[in-house]
Amino acid sequence: MTLSATTLWLILAALLGIIELIATTFYLLVLAAAALVAAGAAWFGMELEWQISLFAVIAIVGSVWVRRIRSIPTKSDAQAEALQNLDQGQIVYVNAWDEAGCATVQYRGADWQARALDGEPRTQGAYVIVRVEGSILYLKKSS
Repeated sequence: MTLSATTLWLILAALLGIIELIATTFYLLVLAAAALVAAGAAWFGMELEWQISLFAVIAIVGSVWVRRIRSIPTKSDAQAEALQNLDQGQIVYVNAWDEAGCATVQYRGADWQARALDGEPRTQGAYVIVRVEGSILYLKKSS
């Protein structure tokens, strides 16, 4: 039993589509679409060289297109960045600093370790969170 070129291209397209469902990269989806076009070329009786050429051209153009689409920053990227930096700009109150330049502040219902940025005065009062590293808040004096 021999399989026609059309059938082989369709099997390849189906396999690539199934693997794409697992990988979710969109590159394999482009290859599956290219295999479908090559299957159509085989069905219309085009030579194997044309089928392979169509597959290659569509795969290359589609891969470049997917790469361009995936590299465009989206609104959700900006939203994710904002969610990662929720603490920046929030104000905390420091009652006292210890000898090591650290303080314990009450923030979001819990005690946090805090450190002043280099050159910032270590006095009692309001401070603004500049960044968070792990569970340590880095502060600058509120103006």
